[in-house]
Amino acid sequence: MNPYHSLLKVALTAVLLAACSPSPPPEPTGEIQALAMVREWVNGNYNNVAQAEADMAAGLPPEQMHRPMHQLFVPVTVPGIDGYILYQQSSMDGSENPAMIFRHGLMQYFADSETGTLHQRELYFKEPEAYKNAHLNPDILQTITLDDMTWDAGCDFYLEANEAGTMVSGPLMEGACVIFNQGLQKNLYADDLVEITATEYRFRGRYVDEDGKVMWGTGSSELNRMVRQ
Repeated sequence: MNPYHSLLKVALTAVLLAACSPSPPPEPTGEIQALAMVREWVNGNYNNVAQAEADMAAGLPPEQMHRPMHQLFVPVTVPGIDGYILYQQSSMDGSENPAMIFRHGLMQYFADSETGTLHQRELYFKEPEAYKNAHLNPDILQTITLDDMTWDAGCDFYLEANEAGTMVSGPLMEGACVIFNQGLQKNLYADDLVEITATEYRFRGRYVDEDGKVMWGTGSSELNRMVRQ
């Protein structure tokens, strides 16, 4: 056989085999990896009662204590809003008693390919009373759109997964999340950070004035540590 024909046959065989072999799946981008971790981890009832009780037992000054908190996260389907959606509510005692619920809304997660981060955005109902305990009646969310919600994009968290795949975390944009306090007659700025693991949802959750003085929330360097029950 002509040596040239043999080489040509080998080359053509290699090309055909390469064409038939499946391509390896693309590596997940950072924001997609973080979203997968959030979808797996964030679900259920959380509280920081153990942390608050430890602060009391240690006799910490009031400004260093973590106030007890109860938080619920439930994945829900909301066709009118893009992204991955959780229903969330905070109650004074961890119950579903409407009188004890003081904050509730939707948590929206969506990828930002430009920054390679995962946004966590809090959406609140314009007519909130009807949506308390919406996780018990999820059909009520089927017609909800962004027109029914309020939010502040300046209060988005920019989340990333760590290399070990054990935590998703990220801050707010510094100085972007602002509220005007009527009593103090001045702006307060959110000083916040989120850390999410398989069993905990941690956050700083405080507001400071222009001089950096803590005006709401704990002055402790330890984050509020919400543990899934």
